[in-house]
Amino acid sequence: MEVLGNLLLNFIMGFVNLLLLPWHIYKWLTLETLKEKMSAFVLAGQSYEFFFMVLAIVVTLIVVGIFRRNFMRSTVYYLEMFNGKLGQYAAWFAILMMLQQVMIIVIGQIFRGNEIVLAPLGMILVDEELQWLSGQLKFYNAVLIAVASAYTFIEGGHVRVDLIYASLKRRTQLWIDLLGTLFFLFPSTILLWWFAWPIATNSMFSQKPMNIWSTSARWRGFKWEASGTAEFSWVWSFKFLIVVFAGLLFILAVSFLLRNILALLERDDEMISHYSFEDRDAARKILKDKIEKRADIVEQSAGHGV
Repeated sequence: MEVLGNLLLNFIMGFVNLLLLPWHIYKWLTLETLKEKMSAFVLAGQSYEFFFMVLAIVVTLIVVGIFRRNFMRSTVYYLEMFNGKLGQYAAWFAILMMLQQVMIIVIGQIFRGNEIVLAPLGMILVDEELQWLSGQLKFYNAVLIAVASAYTFIEGGHVRVDLIYASLKRRTQLWIDLLGTLFFLFPSTILLWWFAWPIATNSMFSQKPMNIWSTSARWRGFKWEASGTAEFSWVWSFKFLIVVFAGLLFILAVSFLLRNILALLERDDEMISHYSFEDRDAARKILKDKIEKRADIVEQSAGHGV
């Protein structure tokens, strides 16, 4: 009973802290030193207060969306557009990765060079060895995975092992998607963030080493961990991308949960689970329906006024 009481109290405090968020930000900004600000920031990223505040946001979106369906449609649209746009921008790294790989092969194998120097008018812009540029390709690949995974899921491009799902009724599929999001997607993204946050901050900052159970932080400065080899050595960037990956997948989980709740509430068979951003008609249908419904409401109100 004590555990349940603490959970309920923390859940309620999540809403309280959400309402007091401007005050908390003000108090953080008024801290005297950068060390105090960064220590508070690092510790807040994996705190239970932060978790319950985010949970309060999700619950608020669900409750408000149940009573205001247009709000839920808009929320789904903008959250998915956010992930979609980021994924589309990240997709350019695939072309960059291909071009850089070709350049490395041409310079290394044909011209027998070991570095690329770009110095127009004597100003050195690029002076890197091929080994460093080759290792950089791993970073491009990490960006693709971290930033474009949510975009891939929205488009239905992920690997799905489907044994019985496709043969089920539409509403049964929606319930499976909803429960799967609640019991698998949400917990996995939360755990990934929880484990990745101290790993990333320990790599980026000089501080008292943190772990998932840390309750204090002693930030001392920026570190930007590097491997010390001739290859691409931004170790901190790979660890930071894990946090980005977890955050974007959490946003995806919220939008996918709301999408399935909306489809179940409205019994809307046209509320598809996945669509292509290349075919903007499917993506914009949500916003178009919202605008049309608002126009109907305005027209009816004007008619009653006459």
